[in-house]
Amino acid sequence: MEKSTSRLKILAILVAFMFAALGTRLWFLQVLSSASAGKAIERQSIRIVKVDAVRGDIFDDQGRKIVDNRISLEVRVNKQELGDDAEAVLLRLSDVLSIPVSDIREALDDKDYFDYQPKPVAIDVAKDVAFYLKEHRQEFPGVEVVEASVRDYPEGSMAAHILGYVGQINAEEIGDPSFKGYGPNDLVGRSGLEQVYEHSLHGKKGLEKFLVNSNQEVIRSLGVQEPVPGNNLVLSIDIDAQRIVERALVQGIERTRTIFDDSQDPPGYLKANSGTVIVMDPSTGELKALASWPTFDPAWFVGGLTRGRIAYLFDNPQAPTLNRATQLTYAPGSTFKPFVALAAVQSGIASLGGYYPCPPEYEYPNDTSHTIFHNWTTANLGTISIARALQVSCDTVFYGFGGDFYGRYTSDQLGVDPIPLQKDLRQFGFGRVTGIDLPTEADGLIPTPRWKEGFSADNPELFNPGEEVWLPGDNIQMAIGQGYVTVTPLQLATAYAAIANGGKICTPHLVDRIEYPDGSLAKRVPGHCGRRTLPYTQAELDYINAALATVTQAGGTAGLAFSGFPLSDIPVGGKTGTAQRPPFQDTSWFAATVPAGDPQYVIIAVVEQGGHGSTAAAPIVRQIIEGLFGLEETGAVDGGSND
Repeated sequence: MEKSTSRLKILAILVAFMFAALGTRLWFLQVLSSASAGKAIERQSIRIVKVDAVRGDIFDDQGRKIVDNRISLEVRVNKQELGDDAEAVLLRLSDVLSIPVSDIREALDDKDYFDYQPKPVAIDVAKDVAFYLKEHRQEFPGVEVVEASVRDYPEGSMAAHILGYVGQINAEEIGDPSFKGYGPNDLVGRSGLEQVYEHSLHGKKGLEKFLVNSNQEVIRSLGVQEPVPGNNLVLSIDIDAQRIVERALVQGIERTRTIFDDSQDPPGYLKANSGTVIVMDPSTGELKALASWPTFDPAWFVGGLTRGRIAYLFDNPQAPTLNRATQLTYAPGSTFKPFVALAAVQSGIASLGGYYPCPPEYEYPNDTSHTIFHNWTTANLGTISIARALQVSCDTVFYGFGGDFYGRYTSDQLGVDPIPLQKDLRQFGFGRVTGIDLPTEADGLIPTPRWKEGFSADNPELFNPGEEVWLPGDNIQMAIGQGYVTVTPLQLATAYAAIANGGKICTPHLVDRIEYPDGSLAKRVPGHCGRRTLPYTQAELDYINAALATVTQAGGTAGLAFSGFPLSDIPVGGKTGTAQRPPFQDTSWFAATVPAGDPQYVIIAVVEQGGHGSTAAAPIVRQIIEGLFGLEETGAVDGGSND
């Protein structure tokens, strides 16, 4: 009995000792170690790093890359982390990067960034420079080297106005809901297709979680969500056609500058300071090429613009970043005459079987001001058909049409539309944007009496008090593409395409489809043809097309420009245009459909201060046609008329 009691006492003592030891250990962990454990936990934290997505590529219609990406080592500086010795840090950084410290300060003062945002001060730095900065971080607080994906252009500056360029997102955009998910260092499209298709090209950022200590050293990775690359764009543009067009435009401008034109006021060499060319498939609205000159290199925006490039791009009166095909408007001159002719037939003012006088001068009947409107030639060409009037570009025939349209405006006859010319012209797409997938498209102007009333009220100094606002000259000048009327070259291309394709208005477009990164189809971007059709018969359109085919033949205003061209094999329909633009030299136009009768292409060329349409624009178009059809260039010459 005593032995059992002793054993129980010993067991109780052992249990008590064990509980005491356990209690002591728990007290140690909970009390003595809690502070140090808390500090250790505080020294560890989770860091989430966003991983940039690679921007989508851009391809031509044959799958050839026009834009892709490359990796660049980029130096960024956070002003808020430079510390008390910021000036010394910047001086050391200037020495390492071989960049003037003033340029670094200028980059840090860029208002497109938030103050807390690391700002890029150098791109494409050498690997040894990047390694040095990383190895000497303590000497460069607030300075980081990152691998950045930047745009690369295998074809150089080709198609710059189509592609556009990218730039750093700004503070205003960061707060815009349409840029949700974008970071302060993201690149966004600033013009061209890069801007229009920004959200297709951008992609989706990835996330990577790290457990780090108080020194921001990684303890271990906690998982990765891979970024999703942006989608790719496949264009309707053909690189080969684009190259032909850009070369012909530049060479044509250079050639035009050697021409002395004594018909200009004052006489002198043509300045030919800028121009544009469009090549369109009239059956689909696809653009096969589009060039605007002067141009720029999108790669300039990758490495940061120098002062010289900033001056060239933004302080230049020629405005190289403007796309002259879509963003500028011009008086169309005589390229407008086919549309006026169709409107005159539609309104019963003229007929395809009629003949009309082509004297050297025209005066509106009963005009008390006796204003004289001159033909481009002093010869009296007699009574001619509409087809002949288009071939020789007789102004006075169309002055007569314009005068008759004014008569409709002043008529009190019931049921008569007072502005049929304007309504017909708008049906071709003039005076409204075409809907092309490029930003900031101009809409041009088809003037009406109501518009001019507003214009005169805003500009009373330009008008005589008490004078009628809408005058005969307004219709007369509009009938030859002058006066207040303005169009974009792309609008003119769309209108000529409608004559060529049987009366269908097509929405021009540059992107054929959007593809996922793996090449599968995400979305097709078709041009819409036929949603709007013209109110003309096929016979009327055929008549105009046949008339245009005579313009490039002997006796036509572009006959000399196409002298020696194999028109029997590849007939070319065309129309010259010479638009007055005082105090500047005339704007040179040429519109072509080729092959005439069954056109594959509509080609529009414009040269500012290029003189007559046959002088500058027509030879450029000829050179382009020779390139597109694989003909040997025969040395295009300037034309033989004043239109």
